[in-house]
Amino acid sequence: MKQKNPATKNQKYLAIFLALTMLLSAAAIFFSGGSKNQNSENNSSSANGEQNNTIFFSQIPGKQVHHQFNSIADGLNMSPKGVVSATYVDLQKTTGTPFEQVLGNITMMRSLYGADVTKRYGAGYADGNGFELHYIPDHKISMPWGAIQYNNYTLLARTNNTYDIWNVVGDPVILGTRQSVENVIGVLGGNASASAEYNDLLTQTNPDGSIYQEVATKTNSTNIPADKVYMELKKLDDGSYTQTSIYLNPESNFTKRIQTLQVNSTERGVTYNVTTSGNVTKLMINSDFRSLLNETQLLSQ
Repeated sequence: MKQKNPATKNQKYLAIFLALTMLLSAAAIFFSGGSKNQNSENNSSSANGEQNNTIFFSQIPGKQVHHQFNSIADGLNMSPKGVVSATYVDLQKTTGTPFEQVLGNITMMRSLYGADVTKRYGAGYADGNGFELHYIPDHKISMPWGAIQYNNYTLLARTNNTYDIWNVVGDPVILGTRQSVENVIGVLGGNASASAEYNDLLTQTNPDGSIYQEVATKTNSTNIPADKVYMELKKLDDGSYTQTSIYLNPESNFTKRIQTLQVNSTERGVTYNVTTSGNVTKLMINSDFRSLLNETQLLSQ
C-alpha cells in the first residue's frame, strides 16, 4: 500500500482543524472546504482562558504582525498569490443578528486561544492548503507547546509535535502550517507577491459596514456561476439586509435566472438592483433576513 505523504497529511489535518469553526454563510452561494468536525486535537488551547494558561503578546520575543485588518482586501494583501477562495467576517457586527448563529460571535474561538476573536479571515488555495488570520484585541493567547524562530518572528506550536499547526502573534494573528505561516511572513516582508487575483472586483466595492465578505475563483472544487465572484452582506439602519454580489464573466444561464427572478421579486418582498458593465455584473438584493436567504437559495438553484 502506498504511504501517504506527510505534507498531505498535515494539509488534511489543517483543513479539519480550521473546520472546527469554519465560516459558513447562510446567504453564500459558494464556498469549498472541509466540513468535518475534529475533537480538540488542539490541546494547547484553554477552554476557560484562565490567566495561568495564557501569555500576553508582549511576553513573546521577536517581531510581531502589524497590518491593517478591516476587510477582505486587507487579508488578501497579506496572502501569497494564488488564492482561489477567501472569507472575512467582522464577528462584532454579527452580534444580535441572525448571522450570529451561522457566522459565529466573538467568543466562538475562545476554546482555541483562551481569548476572544473579533475579526477573522481565511484563504484557500488550489492544492487544498490554506491559512487563517484572527484579530485578538486582548493581545493574549493560550500557552503553546513550543516555539521556533523564523526571520526574527516566533512561531508557536499549537499541537504537541503531532501535526504541523503554528501561530505567529500580532495584529492580526496568523494560523496555519509552518510553510503557510512562513509564506505569509514572506509577503509581509516584501519577499513574495501578495494576492491580486480579485483587484478588478474589489475596486468596485464599498466594504464599510460589511458583516461578511467572500471571494472565489471558478475551479474544479468551487461551484460558482462566473469566472470570479465577490459577495458581501450588510445590515442597514432600518433593520433590513443587503447582499451585494459582483460577477466576472457570469454564465449566460445564471444571467437569465437573475432577470427571471427580478421580474416578480417585489412579490417576494425583495428589491433587486442589477447593473452590467462590460463583462462584470453587479447584483444588489435588499430585504429582511429570511427573504434574503430564500432569494439567495433561488438564485443558486
